[in-house]
Amino acid sequence: MKNLVSIIVPLFNEEKNVPVLLKGIQEVMEADNLAFEIIVVDDGSSDGTFGVIKEQAAKDSRINGIRFRRNHGQTAAILAGIEHARGEISITLDGDLQHDPQQIPEFIAKLKSGYDVVCSYRHKRNDAFLRRFPSRVANYLARKFSGLELKDFGSTYRAYKTSVAKEMPIYGEMHRFIPIFAGMLTDRITEIPITLKPRQYGESSYGLSRTFRVFSDLLLLLFFAGFFNRPIHIFGYISIILGLPGFAILSWLSVNKIFRQIPIMDFGPLFFLGVILVLVAVQLFTTGIVCEYLIRIYYKKDKRQPYSLAETTFAESSE
Repeated sequence: MKNLVSIIVPLFNEEKNVPVLLKGIQEVMEADNLAFEIIVVDDGSSDGTFGVIKEQAAKDSRINGIRFRRNHGQTAAILAGIEHARGEISITLDGDLQHDPQQIPEFIAKLKSGYDVVCSYRHKRNDAFLRRFPSRVANYLARKFSGLELKDFGSTYRAYKTSVAKEMPIYGEMHRFIPIFAGMLTDRITEIPITLKPRQYGESSYGLSRTFRVFSDLLLLLFFAGFFNRPIHIFGYISIILGLPGFAILSWLSVNKIFRQIPIMDFGPLFFLGVILVLVAVQLFTTGIVCEYLIRIYYKKDKRQPYSLAETTFAESSE
């Protein structure tokens, strides 16, 4: 819906934060005369979060609630909100009151200046070292391999053109790296600084164990970002790197056997190394071919295309 802003808030056990957050969003949007809807996604909370959401929705028809039967994670909650968004613009922010709604107009202004995605970076972080250091490493790797010059890939305070957001193939726990998914569709991505407000109620669910999941997700995502449409390239490169030395070793052993009568097994370890390198190279190459067929099936299903249209100048049919 043109000129409508969809604000998506994923929540998990944030019963006390809901009224404060919704009031803050309403005040900001009304002060700027912006048409809006708020989509609040309860990610299987065990407290009274959804009851509060229903109370607020009964008071204001612009508020809509979604409740999961069980906890599915923040990525699923964001995805559900995007799927239900009707606005031209979608904005995601956390429900713990650390993201200040007062900055929503800044995101909207950036989008209207020509960007498709506006991210945010936390320029004044007071987190503990064990939380900041892994984040810096992950951000460095994401910048290096994705080609996106963003300071902070992990902040979920973002704004999107909804048409782009609905095309992003996010899944698992990939909400931290949504900019990389967006970068597969558009290069009109920027970011603005934000300052996190102190948490008023509840406790953070962040733990050190999540750090390991972040890095494993990042490695998988960087593969998708770089080689999603051409998997044969990465498998082909590796197979050549391994296969050429293996072929050279076996060729040298064969020449020695034929012309110098030197038994191949005199170089037993070298022979087995050559065989292993060649077999692994062949296996990787065939894996690349299989992946190529899977990509073709992916795009053929539901008539997906390997591109994302911004707009066209084709005249509408008069029929």
